Amino acid sequence: MKVRLSSRRLSRKPGAGQSGFTLIELMVAIALSLFVVSGLAILFVNLKTTFTSQDQQAQVQDSQRLAITMLTTTIQSAGYFIDPINNTQAAALPVSAVNNPDGTSFLAAQGIVGTSGTAGPAGTSDTLNVRFQTASGDGVMNCLGGSNPASAASPVVWVNSFAVNASNELTCAVNGGAAVALVGNVAQINLLYGVDTTGDGTIDTYLGASAITLANLWNNVHSAKLTVSFVNLMSSKSSAIVTLPQPWVQTISLMNNT
Repeated sequence: MKVRLSSRRLSRKPGAGQSGFTLIELMVAIALSLFVVSGLAILFVNLKTTFTSQDQQAQVQDSQRLAITMLTTTIQSAGYFIDPINNTQAAALPVSAVNNPDGTSFLAAQGIVGTSGTAGPAGTSDTLNVRFQTASGDGVMNCLGGSNPASAASPVVWVNSFAVNASNELTCAVNGGAAVALVGNVAQINLLYGVDTTGDGTIDTYLGASAITLANLWNNVHSAKLTVSFVNLMSSKSSAIVTLPQPWVQTISLMNNT
């Protein structure tokens, strides 16, 4: 018995079983992709701008804290000397043998002196010189963090000279040495000094450095009103420095001349 196998020809339509996108569908997909990518790019740029702004703000805040802390601590120590029972301020802080970096000098017993509007990029920043005496191992530091070591055989007088340089940095030099940058983003510092012009021990006016020098009243200074202007990093350019709208203002009492 023979079995005949019959075969059937399966007919298919041309292109059957294959799928794809039409040109319109591709264009729509590309448009949607571009829209999503554009949104992500805008988000990235915004996040980067926000991060940069926050970072710049943090830098300015760090500069503010460090500059104000250093200036306040040093100004408060103006005129300090050890052993007031057996010593006098004039003996501990005699007439300075050399001029300070800004050309000023100290009279006997004088702990603070400066100039008005002679420093900084714009030539409008004040300079400041503060001196005080330290004993060996007492831990009292100068503006660069140095102190009189315990091994020292005699007291040391530290002269701390502050200024703002052309790079908008607050600098300090100790005992006439090289100026060292302490903190950046400082546009200028300005000071008014609380002065006792009548000799009754009470502050009766605030004067700038030039007026005090002219009236020979540095030994009558009891406080300092410090104004520090900081650079606005978000608005400044290399060709034009912009300062923050509100400077830091602080009044500091001279602990050793109140």
